[in-house]
Amino acid sequence: MANVVPYAFKEGILKGQHNFTVDDAYYLALYTSAAPYAVTDSAYSSAVAGQVTGGGNGYQQGGNSCNQGAVSRTGNFITLDFSPDPQWTNASFVARSGVLYKYIDGGTTANQFLVAILDFQANITATNGTFTVSFPASNADGGQGAGSGALLSITGNP
Repeated sequence: MANVVPYAFKEGILKGQHNFTVDDAYYLALYTSAAPYAVTDSAYSSAVAGQVTGGGNGYQQGGNSCNQGAVSRTGNFITLDFSPDPQWTNASFVARSGVLYKYIDGGTTANQFLVAILDFQANITATNGTFTVSFPASNADGGQGAGSGALLSITGNP
């Protein structure tokens, strides 16, 4: 599986559900399976099977905050980056994928909007250390020019 941006996120941009540059909270939850959600899913739920078990292992149900996002333009791409990268300290767990979502405090499952499903391509193990998910830089080249390899990028120009 490759990284996936759900259809609902793309619709949500046009409906005004996302603003990465204000105090909206975006979280990254970690999973033990490669595909906890599909491209047709729209909402994060803690009830979806496979989330890393929380407890004394450095992981908390729901994941960690990604802090405020930075939206910028690199060439023909509008990009998103979070800094610093999300991390878990004193971590002792295995993760295979991550789910980026908008968290609304006190909100229902229906409005915890999915943003992206990230495939780590293999199980990643942390043993009493720091587990960091390193997002690509906003100017990363994904094969179509600077910015095309960012965490999220949008283009519509040649």
